[in-house]
Amino acid sequence: MDSHLEFAPDWDIKYIQEVQAAKSFPKAVLSAYPPGFQNFGQYKGGTPGARLCSCAFSTNAVEANIIRINVGMSTSINAPRPTQIAFIAAGFFFARAEFLRDVPFDPYVPWCFMGEEIALSMRAWTQGWDIYAPRQNLIAHQYRPGRLGLPKFWESVGRESHRPNLNTRLQKHVIRRIKHLVGYPTDS
Repeated sequence: MDSHLEFAPDWDIKYIQEVQAAKSFPKAVLSAYPPGFQNFGQYKGGTPGARLCSCAFSTNAVEANIIRINVGMSTSINAPRPTQIAFIAAGFFFARAEFLRDVPFDPYVPWCFMGEEIALSMRAWTQGWDIYAPRQNLIAHQYRPGRLGLPKFWESVGRESHRPNLNTRLQKHVIRRIKHLVGYPTDS
């Protein structure tokens, strides 16, 4: 989970019940892009969960035409069980601890941002894990930490190394690895 989230009351108990309701439990992962929040301490949860079920190629040069995941439809809160989806959101996924044994974080993609989700989704699926959209959101995300004066993820790499723009150069190598893993041409 991302570090800048807010949780609805009893979110953990409810998400345990939600993941247990998935067809492929215990090898089920709940994941979504949580809704945003403005004022910390006011989030109550309960809005319909979003399905991560569409994608498009990025047109940004730094992202090197990597696949970007998009939100599709909302999940019905009254659905009998969570809906299976294709992709994991890196900022929020909820699963049994065995998931991290089966799908450990890739040590060769440091400071990965773009491409992390497609690689994680593919690796989870090939290890037998199915991904589901929760029926309701029980966490919210602060999407604009920069407005609060907080550094952005990609700024930390250059700041820590004292090398401006280092993240852009690293990201190109990381994306090349992810493209290789996914199986589509790289720019070598």
